[in-house]
Amino acid sequence: MPIYQYKHPDTGEIFEEIRKIKDRNKPFTSEDGKKCKRLEIPTRFSGWKKNKEVFEADGDYVKKCRPKNIKFNDGHIEKYDPTKHC
Repeated sequence: MPIYQYKHPDTGEIFEEIRKIKDRNKPFTSEDGKKCKRLEIPTRFSGWKKNKEVFEADGDYVKKCRPKNIKFNDGHIEKYDPTKHC
Protein backbone atom coordinates (compact mmCIF):
# COMPACT_ATOMS: atom_id res chain seq x y z
CA MET A 1 0.00 0.00 0.00
CA PRO A 2 1.27 3.50 -0.80
CA ILE A 3 2.12 6.23 1.67
CA TYR A 4 0.11 9.45 1.38
CA GLN A 5 0.78 12.82 2.96
CA TYR A 6 -1.81 15.05 4.60
CA LYS A 7 -1.35 18.67 5.69
CA HIS A 8 -2.88 20.11 8.87
CA PRO A 9 -4.91 23.23 7.93
CA ASP A 10 -3.88 25.28 10.99
CA THR A 11 -0.35 24.22 11.91
CA GLY A 12 0.93 23.16 8.47
CA GLU A 13 2.24 19.92 9.97
CA ILE A 14 2.50 17.09 7.46
CA PHE A 15 1.33 13.60 8.38
CA GLU A 16 2.12 10.40 6.48
CA GLU A 17 -0.23 7.46 6.41
CA ILE A 18 -0.29 4.13 4.62
CA ARG A 19 -3.64 3.68 2.91
CA LYS A 20 -5.30 1.74 0.15
CA ILE A 21 -5.45 3.60 -3.15
CA LYS A 22 -9.24 3.76 -3.02
CA ASP A 23 -9.06 5.55 0.37
CA ARG A 24 -6.38 8.10 -0.59
CA ASN A 25 -8.75 11.07 -0.88
CA LYS A 26 -10.52 10.48 2.42
CA PRO A 27 -9.42 13.19 4.86
CA PHE A 28 -6.95 12.33 7.59
CA THR A 29 -8.08 13.26 11.10
CA SER A 30 -5.30 14.61 13.29
CA GLU A 31 -5.05 14.10 17.06
CA ASP A 32 -6.76 17.45 17.68
CA GLY A 33 -9.75 16.39 15.56
CA LYS A 34 -9.01 18.56 12.49
CA LYS A 35 -9.56 17.10 9.03
CA CYS A 36 -6.41 17.25 6.91
CA LYS A 37 -6.47 17.23 3.10
CA ARG A 38 -4.13 15.06 1.06
CA LEU A 39 -1.16 16.71 -0.62
CA GLU A 40 -1.40 16.11 -4.36
CA ILE A 41 2.37 16.48 -4.72
CA PRO A 42 4.23 14.82 -1.83
CA THR A 43 7.00 16.73 -0.10
CA ARG A 44 9.18 13.66 -0.21
CA PHE A 45 9.15 10.14 -1.52
CA SER A 46 11.81 8.03 0.12
CA GLY A 47 13.85 11.19 0.30
CA TRP A 48 13.24 11.92 -3.36
CA LYS A 49 13.59 15.52 -4.47
CA LYS A 50 13.11 16.65 -8.04
CA ASN A 51 16.59 18.13 -8.45
CA LYS A 52 18.46 15.23 -6.85
CA GLU A 53 20.04 12.35 -8.67
CA VAL A 54 18.58 8.93 -7.87
CA PHE A 55 21.62 7.88 -5.82
CA GLU A 56 21.36 11.09 -3.76
CA ALA A 57 17.65 10.63 -3.14
CA ASP A 58 17.70 6.96 -2.15
CA GLY A 59 21.26 5.70 -1.86
CA ASP A 60 20.35 2.55 0.06
CA TYR A 61 18.03 1.39 -2.73
CA VAL A 62 20.68 2.02 -5.36
CA LYS A 63 23.27 0.07 -3.35
CA LYS A 64 20.87 -2.89 -3.09
CA CYS A 65 20.33 -2.85 -6.87
CA ARG A 66 24.09 -2.74 -7.55
CA PRO A 67 23.79 -1.19 -11.04
CA LYS A 68 26.62 -1.23 -13.55
CA ASN A 69 25.94 2.35 -14.66
CA ILE A 70 24.18 5.42 -13.29
CA LYS A 71 22.15 7.74 -15.53
CA PHE A 72 22.06 11.36 -14.38
CA ASN A 73 19.16 13.81 -14.75
CA ASP A 74 20.99 15.64 -17.54
CA GLY A 75 21.25 12.37 -19.50
CA HIS A 76 24.92 11.46 -19.19
CA ILE A 77 25.90 8.01 -17.92
CA GLU A 78 28.76 7.05 -15.63
CA LYS A 79 30.02 3.72 -14.36
CA TYR A 80 28.57 3.12 -10.88
CA ASP A 81 30.97 3.60 -7.97
CA PRO A 82 29.37 2.98 -4.53
CA THR A 83 31.96 5.15 -2.79
CA LYS A 84 31.29 8.09 -5.10
CA HIS A 85 27.59 7.75 -5.89
CA CYS A 86 26.12 7.01 -2.43
